[in-house]
Amino acid sequence: MKRRGLLWVLVAALVLVLAGCGQHEGKSAMREASGNGEDMESVVENLRTIAKARVLFGHQSVGRNILAGLESLSKEAGVPLRIVEISGAPPNGPGIFHTNIGQNGNPVSKVEMFQSFLTANGKPQYDIAMMKFCYVDLRQDTPLGVAEMIDQYSRMVNHIRLTRPEVQLVHITMPLVAEPPGKKTAVKRFFGLATVEDANNILRNAYNDALRAKYSGEAIFDLAGVESTLPDGTRSAFKHDGKAIYTLANAYTQDGGHLNEVAQRRAAIAFVQTLASTLEARKEPRERVAEL
Repeated sequence: MKRRGLLWVLVAALVLVLAGCGQHEGKSAMREASGNGEDMESVVENLRTIAKARVLFGHQSVGRNILAGLESLSKEAGVPLRIVEISGAPPNGPGIFHTNIGQNGNPVSKVEMFQSFLTANGKPQYDIAMMKFCYVDLRQDTPLGVAEMIDQYSRMVNHIRLTRPEVQLVHITMPLVAEPPGKKTAVKRFFGLATVEDANNILRNAYNDALRAKYSGEAIFDLAGVESTLPDGTRSAFKHDGKAIYTLANAYTQDGGHLNEVAQRRAAIAFVQTLASTLEARKEPRERVAEL
């Protein structure tokens, strides 16, 4: 009994140290993707760029968090942005046209519904199209694994590129889930024990790694990177087989999965930056041709 009591005294002493530093990785280039270093001047220019475009955004609840941040950012910057929820063909003119796609936990339904928005209804005009899976779409108990989800997504990308070559696709990494906050998680980390979401976050990280590798050099909105990167550039993560597995930072969420106002703003800045740079890249070849 004395030994056991001594062990728990040691654990309690270590918790104070572990609780503050156990989940953070070193500084990384993700600072740029998360919106760090962005001043309002560049945000305003990015908003002005995307305000002229037609964008299709398929999503579920975390997507609504991003759009809430986008609305607030638009007001803060003083740049009106038209954000319209649609259920079919979009109205004329520029805007961020968004819709809930499929059912959570059923990624195939999301792929099929997103594809239908681009290939049906008279093939409505868009400059950019992007869809987001949810963290509940990939877990140990979901029907598709990492390879199957990448395959389903890639098939959709190939089909859209054949049928809608004029539309620029932007890929989105899968959102993550936060590890349970508090001392219990710190103790588990010290003893090398897993938390309830570790196995699922390992799968989500594997999907995101595969997505980044497959579409390297293409436009990617790295939502998972934003979610895991803190303002000082450190990243919320745990180690698994010697590799960092990124998680949603607890500072960015109240329920472990959805984004609070701070994270919504950071995600919106990165979202706007990704779209603006993609639109500028699309414009450059046409401008060069015009000059010739």
